[in-house]
Amino acid sequence: MPMKRNESLHAFEMDAGYAHDDEGTAHTSPSSVVGVMHNAKTAFPGIVTAHQLARSLDVILEPQGFQKETTLLATSFCCDEVNRDLEDELRSVYGQNLSFGGIGGFPFSGCTAMGAICHHVPSNGQCLIVYGPHVGLDFDGVIGKVNRRGHQGSGACCNTGLASLEYVKAVKEGRMIHSPDPSDPITAQQVFVNTALLDHSDRLLQSDNVPVELPHVMYDCMDSLLKRILDKCLPRDLPSNVPVALLGGVQVNTPEGTPEYFLPKKFQILNHKGEVVEDLLQSLIEEGHKDIKQVLLSKRLKEKTEKAQEGLVEVPVVLF
Repeated sequence: MPMKRNESLHAFEMDAGYAHDDEGTAHTSPSSVVGVMHNAKTAFPGIVTAHQLARSLDVILEPQGFQKETTLLATSFCCDEVNRDLEDELRSVYGQNLSFGGIGGFPFSGCTAMGAICHHVPSNGQCLIVYGPHVGLDFDGVIGKVNRRGHQGSGACCNTGLASLEYVKAVKEGRMIHSPDPSDPITAQQVFVNTALLDHSDRLLQSDNVPVELPHVMYDCMDSLLKRILDKCLPRDLPSNVPVALLGGVQVNTPEGTPEYFLPKKFQILNHKGEVVEDLLQSLIEEGHKDIKQVLLSKRLKEKTEKAQEGLVEVPVVLF
């Protein structure tokens, strides 16, 4: 008896996504940590650490009126467990987040979730939306894999993107016929991603570095989807006095013991109509690359100066 279509598609995706699991170096060393950091910065110029990203957002958004206590954080990241570190860093600044992402990081919760986001913003508050796909980098410098806890070697990351990439190759080579059926909820999200990436098949398959290009293509696909959602929901659902900070980019997942990174690709302030009020991408990148030691030293010096000034007694000056 032949397999049902969704079963055969699932088998293809699992075989494609996990074909090289538990291969490569499994254990860390000082040289491998340095290598991961070097490879991440080389493959994705402009990346900042997750910790620096969260700190920089606070520094840049506070003068824009985004207060930590009144800003609702909403995230659209892949459900993969390796993506929680970045969310933890963001939550350390802005508190609990509303998560509306599906596999790959696509905002599959759609207009329903965006409507909830708009209504959950505190009174006289603000909204920060952070979204994007992710890509792994393992101890051996392989892009598209990451070392996971309890595994020998590394495994696929992001397996959704890699499975879709193999699907695109199979369709373009004539090994599969593209006949998407999004009606079955158990495969609907993967079917959507397959179709979205197929529209960029030439860009993907003709790239000089496909593993690096893949997350950029996925970002463009989900950025387009998020724009459709915002266009549908704004200004109808968002109070007129609520600004939205929109941060999009690519997460770069690394093995334990090495920094997690984020490559900012868009950082804008929108009004309640969804219109861009200010572009802050360059400011975020510059702030994110500041020497953290110097930042902390400057902060401590400022605090000490302010404390010293509080203890000063104002003495009138008498002119003779």
